[in-house]
Amino acid sequence: MPETPKEKLKKMTAWSSDPVLTEAEVDELLGQSSLMDAAGLGPLDEQWTPTYDLNAAAAAGWMIKAGRASELTEVDPPGSGIMTSQVFQNCLTLARVYRAKVRMSLSVR
Repeated sequence: MPETPKEKLKKMTAWSSDPVLTEAEVDELLGQSSLMDAAGLGPLDEQWTPTYDLNAAAAAGWMIKAGRASELTEVDPPGSGIMTSQVFQNCLTLARVYRAKVRMSLSVR
């Protein structure tokens, strides 16, 4: 069975790794990244084929994670050599990577 867009987004954002995203946040990110489908139908149309810009959703998800990591500056756990500021930088880097892949869409009427 193929992956759902939600399952793909969870992988793209490492949603369950610290700093974590909630199930509700993943749903919200997915909803915010909805696009018109190939037939030109939008998410409010009953016949819409679910279509998403997962790169935009992932970029936004990584920005949420970066916001959560922004206050952390200590070694976590102590003695591990992992600086939480590195977590912040990694989140920002991944947000940039996914933002660079965002599909441009323009609706002309």
